[in-house]
Amino acid sequence: MARLFLTGLLLGCLAIASSPTNAEQYGITVSPDQRFSVDGLAVGGSVNPASRAYRSYKCRPSEDYPGFTWCVRNQRKRINGENVSVTTTIVHSADGFVAYINQFIQPAHFTIQEIENELTRLSTRFGSAPQMKKMTDGPGGLMALLAAWNDIDLQPLNRPELNVLAQGGSVHAGVLVDLIGDFHNSARMQLPVYRVAGGKGFVWVGSFDQRGKGKLRFFAMDPSLMQLNTVAIPPAPQPREMPDDGGKPNSRAGVSTGTGFFVSQNGFVITNAHVVEGCDAVQVSGALSKPVIAAVTTRDIADDLALIKTDSKPSVFASLRAGVRLGESVSAFGYPLTGILATGGNFTTGNVSALAGLRNDAKYLQITAPIQPGNSGGPVLDQEGDVVGVVVAKLNVIEMAQATNDVAQNVNFAIKTSVLVNFLEANGVPYSTASTPLHHLQPADLADRAKSMSVLISCATNQ
Repeated sequence: MARLFLTGLLLGCLAIASSPTNAEQYGITVSPDQRFSVDGLAVGGSVNPASRAYRSYKCRPSEDYPGFTWCVRNQRKRINGENVSVTTTIVHSADGFVAYINQFIQPAHFTIQEIENELTRLSTRFGSAPQMKKMTDGPGGLMALLAAWNDIDLQPLNRPELNVLAQGGSVHAGVLVDLIGDFHNSARMQLPVYRVAGGKGFVWVGSFDQRGKGKLRFFAMDPSLMQLNTVAIPPAPQPREMPDDGGKPNSRAGVSTGTGFFVSQNGFVITNAHVVEGCDAVQVSGALSKPVIAAVTTRDIADDLALIKTDSKPSVFASLRAGVRLGESVSAFGYPLTGILATGGNFTTGNVSALAGLRNDAKYLQITAPIQPGNSGGPVLDQEGDVVGVVVAKLNVIEMAQATNDVAQNVNFAIKTSVLVNFLEANGVPYSTASTPLHHLQPADLADRAKSMSVLISCATNQ
């Protein structure tokens, strides 16, 4: 009964707002209006950085609101046999003054009656009907509803801003909201994305497919308390490998190659979107007893991830782990420089050298494990053999040397597992998460595990 649970989860999150016990754990000292609350925090209240609950968040200075701090907590819950991701976000001033509290839940389950009941309950709570925006005929039958109460003002982004989002960048326009819970895809599908402005209010937005499965987001906010940074920050460039052939990893005579790895026993393989760009035919080999023809089912250009379906039933597939630490030992496996290096794959070791990519892009890890053209899409593993990232790029040392008069060393990037998990869930692909670590594997055992789950991807194009 996952659908009934979700309704209970939503009501529980909102009802907790008036619970003194829950509020005290956050160190709230001021609660001017508990109607505008999420998870025990009210707009206008304050947080105590020394509290245990606050320390469960990862915080950084806000790029959009000078003087404010942006805090995020990601939780995974197993409910009724289903993995549920709950992300809570808080934005507060330097003295702890709370201006924004948000929760995002995926997957969520809805019926029309449940939505109507929830909107009626919230309208009673705020004493007014909401302003609403609906989508009833979205791509693939997707439906969505956005409701905002009180003084919230939803301002549509302009076309240049949407173009930046469509290319995977950030417009740094403060808190945004859309109908489907994915700003980049909304922009690519020419759906509206809104900047949240105005005064104190509450927003509820849910999107769901024809089976009633989708995403849920709700937040309380007072935009009038937060002065948006008017200095434009250029969008972060997407890091990419820069091989001598000018684009496709490890390309040769109409065929390019990259790496992927199994994420389920059902034969699903993950790789980079740029590995299978423009492919007319895809072949998967390496970990398999013989090469097989595969099909690209999904490509996400913004996150540079692609899903490949094979008819294979692998005996070894990845277990995914989020939350890798700075300095942690990691290893990478792939099939680089096919036709030049060994055909059995390449295993390298290094460390996590940064928890973000170029221009502090939080989707990436920076690693020192050496990679070459053709490593794209391969797994990055921790010492227990769990996947903590997907190899995506190496810094173009030639361009960097021209810009800085210095040669960068071992600056390589991987997509974080949290981004991969969101991608898999959005496409309904089952996956395994890391269990409690028992012991570190020896490098040779890590290499065996990495090789057993990894595949060489050959992409043929008609030229």
